[in-house]
Amino acid sequence: MLIVYSPLSLEYDTPGHPECPDRVKQIHDALKSAGYRFVSPEPAKKEDILLVHSEEHYETVKHADYAGIETPPIDIKYPLMSAGATIKASEVLGFALTRPPGHHASREMLEGFCYFNNIAIAVRRLGKRTAILDIDVHHGNGTQAIFLGADDVIYVSLHQVPLYPMTGLKSEQNCHNFPLLPDTDEKTYLKTLEKALEVIGSYKPEMLAVSMGFDTYAKDPLAGQHLTENGYEKIGRMVSGLNVPTFVTLEGGYNVNDIGKLCSSFLEGF
Repeated sequence: MLIVYSPLSLEYDTPGHPECPDRVKQIHDALKSAGYRFVSPEPAKKEDILLVHSEEHYETVKHADYAGIETPPIDIKYPLMSAGATIKASEVLGFALTRPPGHHASREMLEGFCYFNNIAIAVRRLGKRTAILDIDVHHGNGTQAIFLGADDVIYVSLHQVPLYPMTGLKSEQNCHNFPLLPDTDEKTYLKTLEKALEVIGSYKPEMLAVSMGFDTYAKDPLAGQHLTENGYEKIGRMVSGLNVPTFVTLEGGYNVNDIGKLCSSFLEGF
């Protein structure tokens, strides 16, 4: 799988913020050592962003007209490049190694470390019958809000509850949610994923888009799941077993020491 990466993702930082440059640097270094091929993205254009976000939202991000601990003000070039990396991944069937993440951003709101919804933008730009699999530990409330009721996209999420953002407690229309309790063991998680993949298989998508979080890891500081390094390799194999053209974008995962090997294991599954 090609790795879509821009050094721009390392250029901004907020001291003490868990969504830090080291997350991407550690993955980059691990994948480079493993011999993966890297390709460069172009920043998303305004018209790409407006496929899922409002003009007002775009202008808010452009002028950094917001404030918050979760989403500190940053230059718009960073979320534009992150969306562009995910677009590129959708075109080359690659892995977008990028930040900031996107799945909490809705049409009118930035939240949860997210400014633009990267995966939603890429999916809408492709215009194919798509299944989105979200296996970040947090529910992608923004992605669900954007696609709820769509007839050409389904959203399937495994996530911990209770946990931020306290959504995704039940399935709605085309959005299929699989909430998991804190301290869920790996065996239970993988069995739940198997059920989620059955939903995707029955939908018969032309494309699979994966919001990949590594915060389901047993040692992640922000959650309480119990996946191991080997578990991510199993997830990669299970997802690739659908035999559907697939692209992936990075969402969460905050154990900086281990995130490189976790991502390597996941990609080895493909």
